[in-house]
Amino acid sequence: TPIESMLAERARTRRRAPIELAAREEDPEAGWLPAESDEPSRAVRVAASAAEGQLVRASVPLSLSGFTARTVADLTEELRPMGLVPMQAGGGRATAPGAKAEPGHVEPGSAIGVELVRGDMNMVGTGTVTYIDGATVLAFGHPMFGIGESYLPLVDAQIHAFMPSLSQSFKLSSPLHEIGVLVQDRASCIIGNLDGRTSMMPIAVHVTGPDGRERAFHAEVARNRRLTGMLASTVVSNAISDAEPDVTDMVATVTGKIAIHGRAPLELRDVLFSTDGISGHALFAARGLRALGELMFNPFEPLVVDRLDVDVRVAFRRDVADIVGLSLPGDGVRAGQIVPVRVTLRPYAGAEYVETVSVKIPNAVAGQAVHIEAASGAMVRPEVPAPETLATYIDNLGKFYTASNIVVSVQTTEESASLRGRLIQDLPGAAMDTLRSGNETRRADAYRVAERTVFQSKRLVSGRQELTVAVRDDVLGRAK
Repeated sequence: TPIESMLAERARTRRRAPIELAAREEDPEAGWLPAESDEPSRAVRVAASAAEGQLVRASVPLSLSGFTARTVADLTEELRPMGLVPMQAGGGRATAPGAKAEPGHVEPGSAIGVELVRGDMNMVGTGTVTYIDGATVLAFGHPMFGIGESYLPLVDAQIHAFMPSLSQSFKLSSPLHEIGVLVQDRASCIIGNLDGRTSMMPIAVHVTGPDGRERAFHAEVARNRRLTGMLASTVVSNAISDAEPDVTDMVATVTGKIAIHGRAPLELRDVLFSTDGISGHALFAARGLRALGELMFNPFEPLVVDRLDVDVRVAFRRDVADIVGLSLPGDGVRAGQIVPVRVTLRPYAGAEYVETVSVKIPNAVAGQAVHIEAASGAMVRPEVPAPETLATYIDNLGKFYTASNIVVSVQTTEESASLRGRLIQDLPGAAMDTLRSGNETRRADAYRVAERTVFQSKRLVSGRQELTVAVRDDVLGRAK
């Protein structure tokens, strides 16, 4: 990259003053990462361009330490579209609480890194310093992610060895000391401020294996709303892979506690099953890690996640059953009646069995046809009002079912309403017409679940079944 292009980036106006970098909250517009698409990844474009004899943009070596081979493989697939090449490094820097910070040093030609994870695991994108002017450092000669203005820790680094290759040369490195903060990630270079610092989000992971032995892992990940969720998922999946590496049938109960600055913590629980251990892909669907991203992208106001604590309990078993049938006694039901709904389940390597769930048929559905559905809790979202404040948004995230629940829902053709953060049930049609009038934009949202029963299963369940029944218009045998 011509130095003129790199120097020109210094004049770009930033959204923050250079020294306002130690603030706890992230920039809500701190960059963009390419989504999955049909466009070839940078690695594919590099290979194609090399075959044609064209100049190509250099990939960024992402130095990893403390990560298992399986996590590195998952991460390689995840980061390939971004032009990052994960590779095992010699080690990470010491980050013990209360440890005295040692001064770092960079100069033109020395190694510099952008730190994404530190602690028991380390992840640093390493490149070369091009130019220094006072507290401003220009490096790489190409982007890290290409996400524009963003704030990530900068470290100096030690290069252990160069690995020459005709297809792709790379170098092995380790981070040394925190020296500043990345402020710009542009097409021509990255720009850092050596006087600034920025915080990272702490994560603690406790993994308890089938033998009852607990292992603890501690790390910090970069604060960036497009990166934090992926990095947190990588740290947690690596902790599980390190503590319980068996590639076999595994059930993991994952409890995540998200500490939100100035608010009550949000605690979420999930039960996951996998036939080949808990991979990063399976874990990214866990409710606590998914909620982390949803909080950072909430539509109401910026917030700060102070820390994430994850408790994982692992068991080697395959207690999973599919919902394969649903039945009711007799040929009809009455309004107000409590009905024994028979849910047939087929376990792995076992005989089918039936769980009976008692469900009340609401009085309001007399004379109607209703749908009765039995489903795994992992496939059902609780009925919650459409959020109109951040408090309601967070409260909604805390309402959930798990795969260990059988959720039986009675769905009616009549509509209930969600209006201004509240659920309003059993409304007549005229009332719904009033709430959804055409002279106001803030109308009520309709939903059709009249009754819902949650049954705790002795196994994890998957799938769903439903049937439609007519509800007699006499209530418990009495004429209306």
